[in-house]
Amino acid sequence: MRPVAASEFSGLIGSIYDCALDPGCWRSVLEKLARTMNFRMSSLILAMTPTRGARPLIDISTGVAARTRVAMLSHGQAAIDAWGPPGTLAALPLDMPLVRSAINPDQARSPYVREQCLPLGFFDNMSVMFTREPRSFCVMSFNRHVDDGPIATDDVDFARLLVPHLKRALVISRLLEARALEAATFAAVLDGLAVAVLLVGPDLRLFHANRAGETMLRGGDPLGLSRGQVVARNGLEAALRVALAAPRDGLGRRGLGIPARRADGEELVLHLLPLAETGPLGGAAAAIFVAPATAPRPAPLDAIAALFDLTPTETRVLALVGAGRANAEIAAALGIGVSTVRTHVLRLFDKTGTHRQADLVALLAAFSLPLA
Repeated sequence: MRPVAASEFSGLIGSIYDCALDPGCWRSVLEKLARTMNFRMSSLILAMTPTRGARPLIDISTGVAARTRVAMLSHGQAAIDAWGPPGTLAALPLDMPLVRSAINPDQARSPYVREQCLPLGFFDNMSVMFTREPRSFCVMSFNRHVDDGPIATDDVDFARLLVPHLKRALVISRLLEARALEAATFAAVLDGLAVAVLLVGPDLRLFHANRAGETMLRGGDPLGLSRGQVVARNGLEAALRVALAAPRDGLGRRGLGIPARRADGEELVLHLLPLAETGPLGGAAAAIFVAPATAPRPAPLDAIAALFDLTPTETRVLALVGAGRANAEIAAALGIGVSTVRTHVLRLFDKTGTHRQADLVALLAAFSLPLA
């Protein structure tokens, strides 16, 4: 696949998290994913099983006509059999990009591929199954056209970077709310995630933590618990509060990709996703996901600028303050007056809740992650 710039990757991740706010965004996200990874068809299905004849709760596809998609779905068991002998698909790992030809080298002999896919030009498939429960399943699929070459390792590696973000967005989005989950079931879904998840109120009051989250809070690294509220060291708690104070339609972007670091130096990234007020745990304003950092990732300055709503000039001033430059040096570097620099610094104090330039330096340091 073609190289993807860090800025494009960050934009794609942001679009995925937008789906947690508005499930109507999934169609455009599927189109973006297909274009980026050079697939001509993509689909997302969330369906109840084993209810016979029931329509999927979610059935979104791109790249083919609706009539064609219905015809493909009608094959049911034949499409499953294309992955291999009975039981193959049920035994495959969840949350992993899987290529059908790698799982079943004889896939081209299956009636589904031969009679339905190949006439459309689709000779291979990459799928990620997110849930495979007794009552439901959720799968995202991409079909590769014969004119676009085989599915390469690069395609799978790129998809693997996206999977954790897709998983988190699906867990919190209204896709799962559509299942009318009760609180206990919702908690069970969260407990199935390996990353720490905290459901918090607008004041960081803790409503629920999954198992990984409870373990993290007990250690207080990087987030802890004090008198029922989530706390953090350095500027991390301030960043969380700023993100939670954003309007609901801006929280997903502002709370995306907050860098953090454990005491032992492990790089982490925090994502805040809004929760519907009518969701299964009423009162919780957002979910905080604490996950290992993956490259490419936003620069710390980009994250700080988004969190604290800094202008481009304020961001440049902050960078120079962090580099230890005096006001006169900053003025010379930016071609502005010293009094204008002071004005920008005062605005930085106001927006970030700091009082001294040393505090701004500490804030930058709190968000900085080692590159090596």
